[in-house]
This record gives sequence, structure tokens and C-alpha cells, in this order.
Amino acid sequence: MKRRAEHFYGCLAGGAIGDALGAPIEFMSYDKILEKYGENGLSNLLFAPDTNYAKITDDTQMTLFTAEGIIRSATKAKKNQAQRTTTETTAAIFRAYLRWLYTQGLKTPYWMPSAYDGWLIRIKTLHAYRDPGVTCITTLGKGIMGTIKKPINDSKGCGGMMRVAPIGLVEDEKTVFELGMHAAAITHGHPTGYVAAGILAAIIHYIIEGEELLEAIHKALIMAKQNENAEECIALTKKAIALAKEGNPCYEKLKMLGQGFVAEETLAIAIYAVLSYPNDLKQALLLAVNHDGDSDSTGAVAGNILGAYLGAHHIDEELLNSIELSKEIKELSHDLFVLFEESERWMCKYPAW
Repeated sequence: MKRRAEHFYGCLAGGAIGDALGAPIEFMSYDKILEKYGENGLSNLLFAPDTNYAKITDDTQMTLFTAEGIIRSATKAKKNQAQRTTTETTAAIFRAYLRWLYTQGLKTPYWMPSAYDGWLIRIKTLHAYRDPGVTCITTLGKGIMGTIKKPINDSKGCGGMMRVAPIGLVEDEKTVFELGMHAAAITHGHPTGYVAAGILAAIIHYIIEGEELLEAIHKALIMAKQNENAEECIALTKKAIALAKEGNPCYEKLKMLGQGFVAEETLAIAIYAVLSYPNDLKQALLLAVNHDGDSDSTGAVAGNILGAYLGAHHIDEELLNSIELSKEIKELSHDLFVLFEESERWMCKYPAW
């Protein structure tokens, strides 16, 4: 069992480290990466000018708001002495994403200024435009929540699944896959896009329950098989597992899984990286980001998975302290672990509506 605060922190911080590591080389060709950073590619976090930290991107920003949505849903349920449901949690996550949208300089149709409340939105550093995905911006900008039954588009980009790790930390086996899908479908309507999110959430759930990495992945795939639209995700994930079993991890094998711009590729690349280096977060992340595609997202997902598995105590302290918002990420991960505290301070921090 890894249902401990240090594994919640490891998951969120590991994702942020992978995100920040991959951000400077996102969209760069592998050849250009080697040309700029040497024969092994990028090997360390790159700090923002005049700072002592590496910048996160929208991947981590939205992951933090996913966590906030879950906490606020749990707080509302406790306040009303009711059971938290998948429907209500999805709606709370949607509202959290609308608050994230506000940090990007955009207002939500029909919302009053008072709706932009809570602790997270008041963190000034989060009010930073980090080249968010067009799909997330445009769909949330409509103020309409996409659902599986009523998809808002046909996108299977990785923007729906790269933010769902907190769901895996909190939800039980009965709800984790479903909520992962629903949270992704808010902005990404293609079945592959939201099934990949369900698989990621389930993998993290099984890790937190104490399963080894490969067994957690296998159990998540068994769960995915119950969905008729899971073929693309299952096939590419199995390919990633097979490549990892061959040993000798390298870019040439990783590129056989794609570039990470669509959800099933992001998931497969992350799985290949963590199975290749299951006990070394940094090496896994370096493998996950040094390629031609969406390096920050593949790094973020790999970091979420392996960070949850290893826990923060097995992540180099220098890495933990070198990411933007490191203190806030630690605080939010603790609050996600606690989930509810009966105090006025908590209610101000996570308003229950």
C-alpha cells in the first residue's frame, strides 16, 4: 500500500519535474536536440532567466486544478453530509478548469467575478500563459462542459489525459477509470482521448494500492477492455511494454510509439520510459522527453506514474526544489491526501459550491 502523503507528493511533483524538463525542447526535432545539447540530448532542468527554478507548463497547471476540483467536490459532499458522486466531481473539476482558464487571461461566459475564488487561483505565479493547448482554451472558452454522451469535439490530443493523475490518487477501483474518462471528455471528445485518461488514472490508482508498475498497467488494461473504444490505447500500450522488455532503452525504440501529440502516444511513451527505468526517475524522464514531439506532456505523464510509484523520498531533493511552485505543489498534494478538514481555514481555501 502506497496510500501515503509522500506518494501523493511524488506523483504531483514528479509530473511537474517531467513537464518542466521537457518544456524547453517541445516541438524540437531529435536531431536539433542533439545538436544543441550534445550526444545524449537534454540532461538537466533548464532554469528560467534570473530564477532558481525551471518553469512548468499548462500540463502541470491543469493537473493542479484537477486536484482542486476533487478537493472542492469532497468538501461540498462533507458539508452537505452527502456521498460524493462521479457526476458532481466531474462538474467540480470542470469549474476548476474554468478557474484555470481565468489564469490564462480569459473569462468564462455567464460567470460572476465572485466565482473565481479559492486558494489556488490566488497564486500569482499560476497566472502565466504557458502556451496551453488550443483545444483546452477553445472548448473551455465556450463555457460548456463536454461529456462522453455529448462530445464537444472529436479531439484525441493528449491535453485531456495529461492532467488526470490526481484522480488516480483519490478514487477507488469502481470509479477511477470512469472519472478519468469523464474529466478528459470535458475538453476532448474522441474516445481514444478519454480512454487513455481512464487508463492513466487507473494505473496510478493501482500503484497507490501497492501494485508493481507492470501489474498496475496490466490491471488498468483489463479495465480498459470493458470499453469498446479502447483498441488504439491497448494496442500501443502493449507495444510499449514489449519494447521495454527488450531492454537497451533508446530513442529509436521510443519513436516507434509516436511523438506524443495524441493521447495514446503520450501514454505509451510514458509507460515505455517508466518500465525502462523503474527505479530512477531522472533517467526515465530524460528518456521520456528527448524525442521529436510533445516532450513536456510525455515527461509529465511519466513523472506522474513513476513519482507515485517511488514516492517523494526517492526523488532527488534538488529536483523537487528546482521546479516552479514547488512549495505550492507540496501543499496541494498534502491537501489532496487529507481531502477534507473541518475548519474555517479549509472552507476559505476550498469553497464548497
